[in-house]
Amino acid sequence: MKKRERAASEAAVAAGCEAFLTGTLAEYWERQGSTVPVWAWTNLLAHGSADLIVESITCPARSSRVVRSWRTARSSMGNLLLEIADGPRRLRTLQSEILIPLELEMATLPAVREWTPRQWAAAVDWAIRNQPTRTDY
Repeated sequence: MKKRERAASEAAVAAGCEAFLTGTLAEYWERQGSTVPVWAWTNLLAHGSADLIVESITCPARSSRVVRSWRTARSSMGNLLLEIADGPRRLRTLQSEILIPLELEMATLPAVREWTPRQWAAAVDWAIRNQPTRTDY
């Protein structure tokens, strides 16, 4: 591989990793023209800051009808998450103990690939409302 191609490849990997860790993976893949897998719609909720979640809810990007359905579902779950979290400490707990494991589980289950936004939202809703965290004991 040529030096320039290698540098471009490394930059793309780094950008993808940054998007994953900051909660902007769905938007990153959309900008790349890639199809966003179902599990990736959980990424913002699992890794995003409260400010980023609020921004995605209040300033939705222009997108196709299909993507709008996913953004609407994610906005609804973002609202629920922020309501239940009621602060940054609880948000981080919900993310680390419930949403990150849920995101990873969704990424490994073949059936999730076929889910609709409604099915995804139902799973996220159930997890947020019903899974205990260490602070719940």
